[in-house]
Amino acid sequence: MSNKKLNKPFWTNQNSKIRKDFYKRLLYIGICIIPIIIFADNKDEFRLVPLPFFLFGMYQLILIVGQSQFIVDDFFPPKKNFESTTEPFNKFINYFAMTLFFCSLVFLIFEIGIIDNTINGTTLFWNSALIGFGIATLITIILKLTKPSVYHESSRRYTVHFGLFIGLFLLIPAMTSFINHNYAENTENCKAYEIVRKSTGGKRNKSSWLFLKLENNSKERFDVSRTFYDKVNEGEQIQLCTRKGKLGYDFVEEFKTIN
Repeated sequence: MSNKKLNKPFWTNQNSKIRKDFYKRLLYIGICIIPIIIFADNKDEFRLVPLPFFLFGMYQLILIVGQSQFIVDDFFPPKKNFESTTEPFNKFINYFAMTLFFCSLVFLIFEIGIIDNTINGTTLFWNSALIGFGIATLITIILKLTKPSVYHESSRRYTVHFGLFIGLFLLIPAMTSFINHNYAENTENCKAYEIVRKSTGGKRNKSSWLFLKLENNSKERFDVSRTFYDKVNEGEQIQLCTRKGKLGYDFVEEFKTIN
């Protein structure tokens, strides 16, 4: 009986503590969301009320992310905590998942500005991100059916899941945006729109954003240079010179002042 206790995986003694911490932090995040929603549109003296709740909620989320491998192992115990030898294919999948994540992150950094200046760019991002999530799910199912040993070891299982799902979640939107603007029509169309609001995104954020009223009274945010940002004011109109993307999403080629 004593030998069985000694041979138990290391996480079994921490199950209750890990789960209690996880549920507690989820509860804290849920509580923080309430005042954020209540005061989200408040522009008077209560506009700063959500800030401490947002910071505290983000802190709890960071702690959950930092413990995510132990949380996953607690809910879904792996068959092995450590492997002395690793099959070549399993090692390849492990490195492939890590490389996929870092490459997708770099690719998205180059494309995020273009996505920001694509009309309905948020829709483009989330639709393609869901496709990426679906592809990752399909790959995972195939691997679990054909090579289940990939997910037997704790650390590798976590890396492969993280790399595939987050990597493809970021990579597919970046690729979609690249295809959309790189193979766009040559014809440029310029049209005037009203500036509803201006924002610099905060003291530490160097972005300069213009919020414009588009067709059907929809509002969208565009990232512009600081020079152009300083030239225009709220309530004025500016011209958006756009091109029709390959996938049907118009993206801004140039911002122009009316005068």
